[in-house]
Amino acid sequence: MQKIGYLIILIAIALIVYLKYPRKITKTIKQEIGNTVFSLEVADNLYLHGKGLSGRKELCSECGMIFVFPFESFQSFWMKDTLIPLDIIFIDKNGNITDIYTALPEPYKSDLELSFYQSTKAVKYVIELNSGQANKLNLKKGDNIKIDLNFYAT
Repeated sequence: MQKIGYLIILIAIALIVYLKYPRKITKTIKQEIGNTVFSLEVADNLYLHGKGLSGRKELCSECGMIFVFPFESFQSFWMKDTLIPLDIIFIDKNGNITDIYTALPEPYKSDLELSFYQSTKAVKYVIELNSGQANKLNLKKGDNIKIDLNFYAT
């Protein structure tokens, strides 16, 4: 029952934000992760947080998205309307990886049946990459990703 309550609140917030802040992603940054430089689209507001990579049919091998939150907090992601498998990497304010998940599309599940991917600690950033990239880069909990804060003043 608690999951349904969270879901209703999440849907209501997403709808309000979608109607109030409908803008496309315009910012991208270059971010080194492991030995690879990725081009990450910046999701830095509620609308972009809700939209994420949903609806995309493909993502280039060195592309992804970075979600920037105004302060550290526990975060929860799902794969609503996401068509490609993703690695979801939760990162605290110091750049330390707290959690890594591989998330698969769930096209035939209702919103109430979708899996949730949650941080186990408060985080400031979440990076989504193509599924398998975290393993390919040998990323693990506790590893540090030096997020360049110059791209975004909070």
